[in-house]
Amino acid sequence: MRPYVVAVEGLSEAISAYGELPPKIVRFARMAINTTARRSRTLASREMRRQVAFTARYLSDKSGRLSISQTATDARLEARIRGRHRPTSLARFSRGGGRRGVRVQVKPGSSQVMDRAFFMPLRAGRAPIETRSNLGLAIRLRPGERLANKHKMIQVSGNLYLLYGPSVDQVFRTVAEDIKPEAADILQAEFNRLLDRLN
Repeated sequence: MRPYVVAVEGLSEAISAYGELPPKIVRFARMAINTTARRSRTLASREMRRQVAFTARYLSDKSGRLSISQTATDARLEARIRGRHRPTSLARFSRGGGRRGVRVQVKPGSSQVMDRAFFMPLRAGRAPIETRSNLGLAIRLRPGERLANKHKMIQVSGNLYLLYGPSVDQVFRTVAEDIKPEAADILQAEFNRLLDRLN
């Protein structure tokens, strides 16, 4: 699946004033775009964590789950941020388990106990979802049973299912449009700051 791209316009007027771009202006544009991409990735992470109980570490650039997939070059003045598409195991959102099931918190400040849910060890690197220490959250359904609250499931075998929540990409898409105005402001301000070096 292709990465979700957020288009930010803000340099067109400043750049057009120079006509055919001198190499230095192109370099400034590249630097401004890459700075904006880094700061926008951080903005997106912060907004995503307000909606879903991801940790900052889980969404760090080093994790690869929310990352800058393309940086701008002098030849291509464009940067991209991409969120990972694999669904996130509900084990990632667990807040402890006991005899009566597992407590799960997907939305910050709101949790629920999932009766009969249990942790299931998964083979490293082979799970169809983003896991927590190679653990998935699973449940065995009775014949004809369906889960309430629209929980998403992946069938493992028979009546055994892995439970999962939103992928990083899904949550990123919900905040991408919201951060566009601030990203545009960052881009314009950074480009103007670099242009001031010419004065």
